[in-house]
Amino acid sequence: MRPKSGTNFGNSHGAGILTLLIGALGGLSFTFFGLPLPWMLGSMAATALCVQATRLKLSQPKRWRGYAIVVIGIMLGAGFQPEVIAGARAWVPSLLVMALLSTLFFIVAYLAMHRWGNMNRLTAILAAVPGGFSVVSVLSDRYSADTRRVALCHSARLISLLVLAPIMIRWVSDVDLASATLQVFSAAEAFDPLQHGALALVAIISWALGQRSRLPSALLLMPLLLSAGLHLTGIITAYVPVSISVVAQIIIGTSIGVRFSQYQLSQILHDGWLAMMIGALLAFGALMAALLVARLTGAPAAALLLAYLPGGAPELGMVALALGIDPAMVSTHHVLRVFMIVAALPSLIRLSTTLTERES
Repeated sequence: MRPKSGTNFGNSHGAGILTLLIGALGGLSFTFFGLPLPWMLGSMAATALCVQATRLKLSQPKRWRGYAIVVIGIMLGAGFQPEVIAGARAWVPSLLVMALLSTLFFIVAYLAMHRWGNMNRLTAILAAVPGGFSVVSVLSDRYSADTRRVALCHSARLISLLVLAPIMIRWVSDVDLASATLQVFSAAEAFDPLQHGALALVAIISWALGQRSRLPSALLLMPLLLSAGLHLTGIITAYVPVSISVVAQIIIGTSIGVRFSQYQLSQILHDGWLAMMIGALLAFGALMAALLVARLTGAPAAALLLAYLPGGAPELGMVALALGIDPAMVSTHHVLRVFMIVAALPSLIRLSTTLTERES
């Protein structure tokens, strides 16, 4: 089925700026109404609505998302302070639970996609993977999967997780979601040319290393590791300026929203609706697990919830940063999940191919 027709601005920087402006208006609207995570959810909602309700086909240069992910990696790395690392041993039980949950989540999502989504095995496998979209998109291009359906399912599930995350956090913690963004602005540190210049250098080096690395999610992992090491040793003590953080959130939000320009409403209602329902089911599973592990270990339930939600390492890491919910712990869980996905997917794809050949 062909995508919607409309006014196409291509992948130019002009189209990207227009997309960011629409995303920023969405963020301002969410801020005005006191809605949580305004810059990411507001920009996502504004662009998704715009591409579906109008004839505009918004786009964003691919590199811009990469730049935003590098910024997020640096921000997450800054959360690795000495006192955080001292308590990192307490994460081991939670990491084991995350691994088990991710496996269970994958099985549930795969069975639902294969049975009710009318997908072949390979497409259902890639659509059901709990995160690692960049890795999954490469594999879906390489094999005979329906790439557009895989992308739609991941995007729709991520939207359901991002929408439900603030609601569930309010249930399990006393985080004031409505004022979290304003608190970040009020606590902004003064500009330090030396310290912030060092952060800019870390960003440039991370981008160069990430572009050349074959590691999964390298654009997130490289700045995270460099920033963590420099903050742990005290060489750098500064944080990413709030204004740059906001721009990164808008880029991440709009990068999700513009994906929906590729689909007709009927496709969204079929695959997208199913993926959102699966995402909601898995989110409640993550909530139950977080409450149980929090009771057994004493770890904060809100951080466990963000760590267990199945997908979107940059996006959920950004949620943890925006709300100040233990970003080091959350990012560690999601990075480990990405490595699990990379390790498991080749075997799953081979199994799928073998079963399909036997049936034919």
